[in-house]
Amino acid sequence: MSLSFQVKKHLRRFSIDVGFSTEEELTVLFGPSGAGKSLLLNVLSGIARPDSGFVKINDIEVFNSTTGINIPIRERRIGYLFQDYALFPHMTVFENIAYGINHLSKNRMKAKVEELIALMRLIGFEDRLPKELSGGQKQRTALARTLATEPRILFLDEPFSALDYQVREKLRADLSLIHQRYPMTTIFVTHDLEEAFVMGEKIAIINNGRLEQFGTKDEVFYKPKTRNVAKFLGSRNIFTGRVASLNGTIAIINNPDVGEIKALIDIKGPQLLVGEDVTFGIRPEEIMVIRPDRPIDKKIQDNILDGEVVTTIGKGASHTVYFKIKGTDTNLKIEIPNFAYRKLNLSKGKQISVSLKRESIWMIPEKQVKV
Repeated sequence: MSLSFQVKKHLRRFSIDVGFSTEEELTVLFGPSGAGKSLLLNVLSGIARPDSGFVKINDIEVFNSTTGINIPIRERRIGYLFQDYALFPHMTVFENIAYGINHLSKNRMKAKVEELIALMRLIGFEDRLPKELSGGQKQRTALARTLATEPRILFLDEPFSALDYQVREKLRADLSLIHQRYPMTTIFVTHDLEEAFVMGEKIAIINNGRLEQFGTKDEVFYKPKTRNVAKFLGSRNIFTGRVASLNGTIAIINNPDVGEIKALIDIKGPQLLVGEDVTFGIRPEEIMVIRPDRPIDKKIQDNILDGEVVTTIGKGASHTVYFKIKGTDTNLKIEIPNFAYRKLNLSKGKQISVSLKRESIWMIPEKQVKV
């Protein structure tokens, strides 16, 4: 099952103009609050009517402003899971899940509900009301109710944002397993960076009602096409420089703070020219701290910078290290796993060297940069 669309919707002080195509995969719709993510889902589902454009499910138009096609919501077979669960408070778990399939025979309905109760780890909760459930149990019940109707497309609008971290982790794992068992085109809205990385097979970056970038997880996270995308996805080490030379697959960029930087040219990316200005950067987890007790590996022998640790912040499984480049006021943000942090014995004021891996540096010609 596929979903393709190009839609426009104008409100009093906001508008969206977005289009892309996605197949039977989990696509994350990511962007800051107020970017238009929920509005886009409402437009695609039929809750809100687009001003213009089209929506196709498996190459069949369910909306087209030119031809006047506008298939009713109930006939589009789109499952929509809201953040607030929207369970019927007077119905039990079993009754909530069965609500959308009560047209089936009693035996068939019972078998389907019991299958979903087992899948969602809700055995023993069948007769409980929503007020007797935890947040995670409510969300699993709501998801089971949505899946019971066998939707062709599944929309999930920040479904885990109101839950604590451990519950969110379990539900993410549940959703991944469910997607394997019931493969369908799924759009998952979030503004949580970790959630976007964990869940997304494809990622669509939405900002101010427009699509900034759409592609695979690796393309979007490690080869941002705009400065906005880089910022949204946590690439805090962003600089401007000038292309000094191009040698085969290597570009050399000059920047007054970080000096001469070698970067691997993305053959699928925009063409670079000697002398042009570029924005370039590297994700915090891609910066390597060099161990002084070991010879430097060939993979990290370029772009070595000396400096000192300004401060460190523990974040559970990892540490954020702020590194000041020697002779400048420029700081780099580095993410490092705890085991490496302990092994390197990093602390404020320590003198270290780091390498900006050339294959991890992304570049955008300045003429294409969006601030």
